[in-house]
Amino acid sequence: MATAASTALPPERTDAAVTDDPFLWLEEIEGPGALAWARAENEKTLGVLQSDPRYGQFYEQALSILQSKDRIPYVSLGRRGLENFWQDENQVRGVWRRTTLEHYRSQDPKWETILDVDALAVAENRNWIFHGGSYLPPEERLCLISLSDGGKDAASVREFDCDTKTFVADGFYLPEGKQHVSWVDHDTLLVARDWGEGTLTQAGYPFVVKELKRAQPLSEAREIFRGEPTDVKASGFVLRDSEGHIHATCAVRAISSFESEHVVFRPDGPVKLNLPKKAAMIGLVGGRLLVRLDEDWTSSGDINFAAGSLISYDLAEWKQDPLRARASLVFQPGPRQALSELTGTKNLLILTILENVQSKAFVYKYDHGAWSATPIALPEHTNVSLIAASDEADQAMFAVSSYLRPTSVWYFDAESESPDELKKTPSAFRCVEPCRGAARSHFA
Repeated sequence: MATAASTALPPERTDAAVTDDPFLWLEEIEGPGALAWARAENEKTLGVLQSDPRYGQFYEQALSILQSKDRIPYVSLGRRGLENFWQDENQVRGVWRRTTLEHYRSQDPKWETILDVDALAVAENRNWIFHGGSYLPPEERLCLISLSDGGKDAASVREFDCDTKTFVADGFYLPEGKQHVSWVDHDTLLVARDWGEGTLTQAGYPFVVKELKRAQPLSEAREIFRGEPTDVKASGFVLRDSEGHIHATCAVRAISSFESEHVVFRPDGPVKLNLPKKAAMIGLVGGRLLVRLDEDWTSSGDINFAAGSLISYDLAEWKQDPLRARASLVFQPGPRQALSELTGTKNLLILTILENVQSKAFVYKYDHGAWSATPIALPEHTNVSLIAASDEADQAMFAVSSYLRPTSVWYFDAESESPDELKKTPSAFRCVEPCRGAARSHFA
């Protein structure tokens, strides 16, 4: 399911803040002054913590849990298997790996290494930190990998072949920078980055999106969208269905930390969508375009939608005329509800909903002009989080936990009667007395 640009945005800064802020030097991540200040503050804090007689015991317990070989390796459901990025005391930078569902069910899964970041850092003599990758659908063989030298926001992007497990010779390469990259097709990317003087916002992020072709120098990339220097940032994205077919190419302007504008590129030119500023285009499921609303809104058809709702458009109608397409309701929160997470599978929409501070998961299906919801039978009175979904089938994975229940991973397949528990974290504490009411406990 295609998604829009990330909504995790840095705080806004005005012109006055940029020129008058006496602490602006602290934003220079690798500046000597900022590093010295951070080290001094860390030492001050560490001194206070270490002076507490409980520090040593708590530190060892926490470290043991974090480095435990029994902790759950969370996975994504890719077309080439279940993938995981794992870090421990031996793989400090991490290893990107894959396995099968059959192996994942076992106590000791057999993993196939895709990329060993520790080995890469040694081979290239760089302080590489893995910032993730973006597959080219639908084959998911080629991937754009982001690597940060030292963990900065700025990263370089390199094309990687997940079958040969090597970087593509003469493949796409984007030098270090704060940037957002999306695949269009095998030979085309949408890139927002520092293109030179005057192409970064006051917050230090790109606001110019260009189309880059394979083997094309950055200097020859074609500009397709430009935001404003006062924006937080801008980026391009592609709306694809679960089969990988492209239905629209778009851009989003983050005009503030919580507001954005969406643009769709059409043969007759770009069209700014008439969505509210506090809204996000989520993706495509079942021939419908999904939009999440974070403010009350009255659509062009004079239909009122409440903040926190999820709405959808008929994809064919929206593509024909995105400004006049009619929106319909998928989910609207009740007085004690909130939409928590959502994702799409091959044919279904999956939502987790917070109700009275408890999580519940539902399958939504669009059929005969309406959405229907079916609960997923996960353990009650727990926190439920979506951790993976498949584009090839109607399958997903959830993490389930509570204050007294160790985290477990559950596998959902729409063709099965009920979800299946795959993994469970060993208990890290025991009750001092019978666990009823406000139970007291301590680490084992």
